[in-house]
Amino acid sequence: MCVLIVDDQQSMRGICKFILNQLGFKNVVEAKSGRDALLKLESANVDLIISDWNMDDVDGLTLLKVIRKHPRTSSMPFIMATGRGDKEQVKEAISCGVNNYVIKPFDAGTMKKKIEAVIGALS
Repeated sequence: MCVLIVDDQQSMRGICKFILNQLGFKNVVEAKSGRDALLKLESANVDLIISDWNMDDVDGLTLLKVIRKHPRTSSMPFIMATGRGDKEQVKEAISCGVNNYVIKPFDAGTMKKKIEAVIGALS
């Protein structure tokens, strides 16, 4: 299973990749922006996207909207990572088709629950 991490902060991508490795994900692709993520999606066979919301260039919500419009990626599992638990923001993401969201900072246990809620139990 290939996971795409989208975050403009390299340190956050590193933390997320470390957590995913702990959970058994070995195939992790990193993107530094929404625009970079769209390029990576063209060449990588991605099964799950974990994206930051607040990024320059193309933000997480815009990325989600673009992904939902394309037949190849329209049903791709998408987890939004955000620093704010703003209910209105969460509602907006849900209305745009997000599968789940996680509040930063998160640990391996929290991430595991969020991923399992979207793709099923991890072995």
